Amino acid sequence: MQKGAWILREPLNVLDSVDEPYLETALATLGDHEILLQYAPAAPELRIFLDGHPVFELGQASPSAAWFKLCRELGYDPEVHWDLDPALILFRQVVPPLARNWREEPPPFNDLGIPEGVVCLASVQAAWEAGVKGLFGRRDAPGRQVAACFEGLPLRAAVFHDNPSRREDFVGTGVDEPLLGVYLHLGASRSRRVILSKATVVATGGLKMSPWEMGGEWTEDGRDYRGTLRPEAFLWAAGLGREVPAGFAAAFQEALRSVLAVVDPVVEAYRRAWPTGVVWHRDPFARYLNRMIVDVRMEDGRALLILDDGTDIAVAGLKSGSVCVP
Repeated sequence: MQKGAWILREPLNVLDSVDEPYLETALATLGDHEILLQYAPAAPELRIFLDGHPVFELGQASPSAAWFKLCRELGYDPEVHWDLDPALILFRQVVPPLARNWREEPPPFNDLGIPEGVVCLASVQAAWEAGVKGLFGRRDAPGRQVAACFEGLPLRAAVFHDNPSRREDFVGTGVDEPLLGVYLHLGASRSRRVILSKATVVATGGLKMSPWEMGGEWTEDGRDYRGTLRPEAFLWAAGLGREVPAGFAAAFQEALRSVLAVVDPVVEAYRRAWPTGVVWHRDPFARYLNRMIVDVRMEDGRALLILDDGTDIAVAGLKSGSVCVP
């Protein structure tokens, strides 16, 4: 997806815009829904209504669940539509055309294009960029190589797998509390990406981010997780080959801890701001069930099966001419 492109299935149609010095208003439709924007520059006070019900006003950390659910209904999927979440669709794509004809002070948005105090994907991306920027003080060769690797891995999506009824973590261990899986997708493209993830116990906190892949499994002795991504996976995703230079692995682990120390608190703030009652994702089995393979691409000896919802499945060992039915 081109960054910033409109991805909802219905167009935004601006119907009316009133430029008053004390209360500016704009009205639009999004499919069968109506959006009203009100802005009082002197206060300042900004309110957004969906079908007559408030979904955001200044001071809130996130739009309400009704806006998230509407985006989901109209085709938004964070694993497919990188660099956007419902908050960014609202503030970067819906509000600007609504406020285009206003001559008073523009809405009070910060450099990220969102109201101050809102926590969203842009907040996590900014934290990732700040953490990566902090790596460039190293002068040794491994440190410079690691910095170049992370610079080639922009954070593209923060994906939450929310299933309050689940009593089993993402590697099969039974737990007493609901789990929320958090996945950070990094990479220049979806076909060359890596994922940092953790499974968080909602009531008691959780684990720190680690380079785990979905669909992995524990070894028989319980000491290793076969889905753990190695440093060479990050080099590959950054377009720097797979050969690990001398000293790179240790420097990579140190850098990863440094970056995640900056990012993880923002991820947790984003999780807390996420509206309750919005269940976005399914387990991998359900996500792939009843999907059609529409394309197959070979990449680095692996086959990528492209499904009709835009997701891809990497299949190791599949050669040209082989037939595979997942």
